Amino acid sequence: MRIGVDLGGTKIELAALENSGAVRLRRRVPTPAGDYGATVDAVVSLVGAAEDELGERCSVGVAMPGAISLASGRVKNANSTCLNGKPLREDLERRLGRPLRLANDANCFALSEAVDGAARDAETVFGVILGTGVGGGIAVRQHVLAGANAIAGEWGHNPLPAPQSEDQPLPLCYCGRRGCIETYLSGPGLSADHARVAGDRLDAQEIVARAASGDGECEATLQRHEKRLARALASVVNVLDPDAIVLGGGLSNLPRLYENVPRLWGAHVFSDEVRTRLLPPAHGDSSGVRGAAWLWAPTEMQGFAPAGDTRVALREVDESNIDLVADLRVAESQKFDVASVGKTLWQAGRRENVWVRAIHAGAEPVGLVALVDPGLAGAAPGYEIYFARLIVDQRWQGRGYGKAAIEQALAHARSRPGCASVRISHMPANARVGKLYERFGFRYTGGVDEDGEVEMKLFFQGEPR
Repeated sequence: MRIGVDLGGTKIELAALENSGAVRLRRRVPTPAGDYGATVDAVVSLVGAAEDELGERCSVGVAMPGAISLASGRVKNANSTCLNGKPLREDLERRLGRPLRLANDANCFALSEAVDGAARDAETVFGVILGTGVGGGIAVRQHVLAGANAIAGEWGHNPLPAPQSEDQPLPLCYCGRRGCIETYLSGPGLSADHARVAGDRLDAQEIVARAASGDGECEATLQRHEKRLARALASVVNVLDPDAIVLGGGLSNLPRLYENVPRLWGAHVFSDEVRTRLLPPAHGDSSGVRGAAWLWAPTEMQGFAPAGDTRVALREVDESNIDLVADLRVAESQKFDVASVGKTLWQAGRRENVWVRAIHAGAEPVGLVALVDPGLAGAAPGYEIYFARLIVDQRWQGRGYGKAAIEQALAHARSRPGCASVRISHMPANARVGKLYERFGFRYTGGVDEDGEVEMKLFFQGEPR
């Protein structure tokens, strides 16, 4: 079972999906306006109540406005401004006690429609939100493409391509720029354009209704909208060349777009034909919450143990858990003291003498342990194993998992024929690590390695075996 949460400006919606995509449970609460702490509380409460009702612990994905900054780990570019600059993922993971996946709401929309929606047969999907704002997301082979700066698909703040005289003057956008696609193609943008030309302030829904009744000025407004949308989407086709573009948001409910826009965009696409399909959404307003749930693939679901199952075991890293192991993270204060998970796995793949195991609490990977074992490469009896790595994810520290992993790693070392001792090293300033290993019988040797780390050793029965 997977849980998706759609964190919107006015509501927070939760849905629990079965592997088939069927919705088992759905809940919705108002978003606490402008209150970050209350927003986190609301998400945690929704997930907790849902899991109590379902009777199982689930993966959790969150669709959010904006994105998580790759530089700071905090929220950026959210129109729910109380989120900006806040460590949303870190706070939710700490409160819920597990890894979470967060993605921009437009990315989740694109993913939902790519997995089991209107574009389920497409390899590359561009998802468009035409609502209060304008957003975009990209899904490739049913996975979100976030991009190097976590802004892939953010076409709403590109300038409108090839502006015409009827597009002047360029409207000012809240982002500080002029002429952004969002200022034309959003619902408020459509209303503002009609007011500029016709002098009559109507909302988007009323403009559509009056155009259908024969109002010439409203019809002209919709035609301008279609021409702008065609140019804007043509620029996406020229760069991304997606198999399908799926429209979402309130303006996606306008049937004429799916006929008129493809008829217009060919003049702006650098190709002799355009095979890209423009599609309405299959899941409508539910695509965001469904896409959040689909941030976890079915093969990753076994990483979530029933609540309370915290038995520690060391397991091989294989296809069943590698995605979760690769998501392990260390605290900012530790990043220079321990090697990365990726580096450890890379070394294990290239060296036959590296023994690596994932630390599992129940079914959930919470850390990684690695030993350099010369015996694996055929060393003569009396060799020494180097305790190379102990990583416990920052979200799981302080629960005794590291100590349990040390016990089991040392038990493995003792079982190795010919192993005489185990050596570790740590930075001199990290006295807490030294005290931890002293409890297991390690003693300082007085040696310092080439990296300036002090050495400690544990001898088995005082002499080589």
